[in-house]
Amino acid sequence: MKLKPVSPFIQKEFAEYEHLRPMYTSEAHFLNQFLWESFYTTRYATDDIALYLFVTRYEKPAAFAPLCREEDLPEAFRRIEAHFHDVEKAPVILYLADKRTVEILTEAGALKNYEITEDRDSFDYIYDAEKLRTLSGRALHKKKNLLNGFLREYEGRFQYETLSYNNIEEIEQFHEKWLDERRIYDKYNCIDAEEEGIYRLFGNCHSIQCKMGGVRIDGELKAYTIGSYAPDIKCAFVHIEKADVNFHGLYNYINQQFIINEFPEAELVNREDDLGQENLRQAKLSYRPLRLEEKFTIHEIS
Repeated sequence: MKLKPVSPFIQKEFAEYEHLRPMYTSEAHFLNQFLWESFYTTRYATDDIALYLFVTRYEKPAAFAPLCREEDLPEAFRRIEAHFHDVEKAPVILYLADKRTVEILTEAGALKNYEITEDRDSFDYIYDAEKLRTLSGRALHKKKNLLNGFLREYEGRFQYETLSYNNIEEIEQFHEKWLDERRIYDKYNCIDAEEEGIYRLFGNCHSIQCKMGGVRIDGELKAYTIGSYAPDIKCAFVHIEKADVNFHGLYNYINQQFIINEFPEAELVNREDDLGQENLRQAKLSYRPLRLEEKFTIHEIS
């Protein structure tokens, strides 16, 4: 396989493969891979049936689940095995494999010599988009109260805005302030890699299709978010969301307004994982997800 970098110019090519079967994990979509390319040292390859994503973690070669039709998964996996055995001279490791991939490969007898481990910290949170827009129902009553509190306290002072490349400089400035306050909670040392990915996105926003939104308070940017959309599964993906925690209820407001303004057609929203951070886990669970999109590590037994 000829491995190539995940550049800003492959989004269209990537889309041809990511829609071959319904995939709800964030890693199966281009913008997530572009943002985290530095963290995983990701390289990709394509052939007649699949797009393959090869990475390096803990100084070992690994891969993500191939993007292909369900019926092609066993053959695509066999080709991954050949690459690991013949080129990498290493056992196969698949990170963040979705549950359907595990089921199909198990049914095909492809995982007889593999250990499968649940990766709870990487489960994605899937929500009903309309519930996030309206915050209706008893289960989300506290969220609605937090939102209403924000609207009352900052009435006349805040404004949601669709952002673009014209806002890059001020987004970067806000992001750097946010980072300084959050690094102490960075369990997996992801923040610097995420920052690099975000700056890569800013520098290539002319070439990449994505949605950006922000909230100004007294004219100054105090929150921003970045997402993308998969029309085949009617799912919006919220990849980045940052807000100044000194403004109580601001996260609730931008969470709602981003879906209302940028993804009116979405039926589902993937707000990605919690990385094992307990405060983030509780926050995401409190929005009552429809389900958690399970992910697994598939490791060849040597």
